[in-house]
Amino acid sequence: MLLAECFLDSRYFRIESTTHALQRMKERAIESDVVTGIILSLGDKLLNYNNSGDEIAIVDQENNLAVIIEVRECKAVVITVIDRANIHIKDGTLLEEIA
Repeated sequence: MLLAECFLDSRYFRIESTTHALQRMKERAIESDVVTGIILSLGDKLLNYNNSGDEIAIVDQENNLAVIIEVRECKAVVITVIDRANIHIKDGTLLEEIA
C-alpha cells in the first residue's frame, strides 16, 4: 500500500508498506504519517540504500519506535513497525538512529 510520494535529489521516491507492517501499525495504534516522517527524516540518505538489498532499522528515540525498511527501485518498503526504540538488531540489518 502506498503511504507517501516525494522527490529526493530530484528523483521520484515512494514509501510503501507490506500487509504485515500495516497490521502491526493498526495493532499498535501507530499512524502512517508518523512512520513516513521517520523514514523521510533520513532525507537523501535513503538513496544511498537504493537497491543495496540491505534491511535498515530506523530507530526514533523521541517517538519510541523502530521502523524496518528495505529500499529498492527508489521505493522504501516498510517491512514492520515496532512500538519501542530498544530493539534487537538482527545480523546484517543496518542501524539508523534519529533523535
